[in-house]
Amino acid sequence: MSQIKIILIRHGEAENKWGEHPDPGLSLKGISESYDLLQHKELQSLEDYFFISSPKLRAIETAKPLAKKFNKKVKIDNCFIEIPAEGIKPDKKQEWLEQIVQTNKKELPMFIKNWKNKILNKIKKLDRNTIIFSHFMVINALLSELTDIDTLLYFYPGHTSVVTLEMKNKEFDYFITEGNKKTAINL
Repeated sequence: MSQIKIILIRHGEAENKWGEHPDPGLSLKGISESYDLLQHKELQSLEDYFFISSPKLRAIETAKPLAKKFNKKVKIDNCFIEIPAEGIKPDKKQEWLEQIVQTNKKELPMFIKNWKNKILNKIKKLDRNTIIFSHFMVINALLSELTDIDTLLYFYPGHTSVVTLEMKNKEFDYFITEGNKKTAINL
């Protein structure tokens, strides 16, 4: 029986809000949050993990302290980039996102469905323990598929929150989310 763990970490606090800057780095608080991950009890034995990051600077910067601690290279993977907002003006992105997260998944624009499906398919193809530094909506898109809810929004992961998935024989077995409380969902 093959069994792997996948850890998803939302990036630390960005220097700018979504829609204000195309690719902000971490704020001072976000940098501190990324270093706090070094003390996280679930992240103490990552020697056999493969490290992946979204290409966005805030995700890459969040990965750096853990990658350095475990002497790992971080593979940049466009699959785990934030939700695409094609043709949306920067000052309208937040409003657009609020509508998208409430939209039934069957009614989402095709480019959002494709983005979501790429994430799910990429995760299913992983064949070793992996840690992925990514974004609020990437995590939500994945968990919304695993739980079969009608919208993309599953929960509100805080900055540098940790979600752990376990797969057995290429099938999702369970996941654990962190936030105000730790919740395990068996699939």
